[in-house]
Amino acid sequence: MAPPPPNARRAPAPPWRSSILVVVVAGLLAAALPAPPPSAARLPTVGYLGYTSPAGAAPYVGTLRSKLADLGLVEGRDVAFSARYAEGHYDRLGDLAAELVRGGVDVLVTPGSAPTMAATAATSTVPIVMMEVGDPLALRLVSSFERPGGNVTGVSNLFANLAPLHLDLLRRTVPNASRVAVLWNPTNLAELRLWSDRQTTARVFGWQLQTVPMQRAADLEVALRSIAEGGADALYSVGDPVILLQRERVAAFALQRRLPTLFGWSEFVDAGGLMAYGPNTFTLYAQAAEYVARILRGERAGDLPVTVPKNLLTINLKTARALGLTIPPAVVSAADVVLE
Repeated sequence: MAPPPPNARRAPAPPWRSSILVVVVAGLLAAALPAPPPSAARLPTVGYLGYTSPAGAAPYVGTLRSKLADLGLVEGRDVAFSARYAEGHYDRLGDLAAELVRGGVDVLVTPGSAPTMAATAATSTVPIVMMEVGDPLALRLVSSFERPGGNVTGVSNLFANLAPLHLDLLRRTVPNASRVAVLWNPTNLAELRLWSDRQTTARVFGWQLQTVPMQRAADLEVALRSIAEGGADALYSVGDPVILLQRERVAAFALQRRLPTLFGWSEFVDAGGLMAYGPNTFTLYAQAAEYVARILRGERAGDLPVTVPKNLLTINLKTARALGLTIPPAVVSAADVVLE
């Protein structure tokens, strides 16, 4: 076939050929460019509402995070974490709880009666895992321990029933005591409920109770000076979270003043206190993590029974020797933990 003459006109390309070319070029460009990253799925968020400071709560919150990781919920991979701290100001708890709820937390962890009450005021739908709550039934946080029924479950210390036992342990250990200083936080709802039992038991023993209030860490110096000037024979404290965080200073003061002590948390004895009867806070945080994991995996808070932790009698014999005190053998033999 002869080639067309030089000045011959070519017929225009059919329109479908241009469309094919555009599609092919676009496909090649798309293949050459990196694919956009997939949108990150929202992680379920664990909220934490603390009464103390971030630094004070850090060891305990670390236990919560570590236990969650052990349960397969690693922060940043499986869950997110959002915390608010009242820095010792109970009046801030309500606003902080509402802030966490507005932020869309999927479960709230609340150590203490006041944070738990603030959380329940902020939401009736977000699951709440409480800890360190002395009497959740009296506070109407749950319908029953076996079946809480609402959006609250967790761990209850039942401190309301321990005051007579605490004071009896102190009486058996320090039989000549007549005046006992009680270091407490008057803004702690659980502490307020203990006073009737304390006073009744003290009257039976013929004791005078010296009440020493402490609401914030800044109150400690005044509180310790009041104890020193009050002429107490022994020191008793259930261990409000604020006081618990000052356990080293409280224990050192008591040792310096040669005051036998009894506390409601075993960490006080680790810090140098004489005796404690009650749970270990780190254990409570680990138990709270188990509730969080079950809730995030689909169980309802109202269906999970409230746990009552094991109370441990812990005795520090080194402190007893430093005080020149002989603890009765019957008390020592009843101890769960004895520090030599």
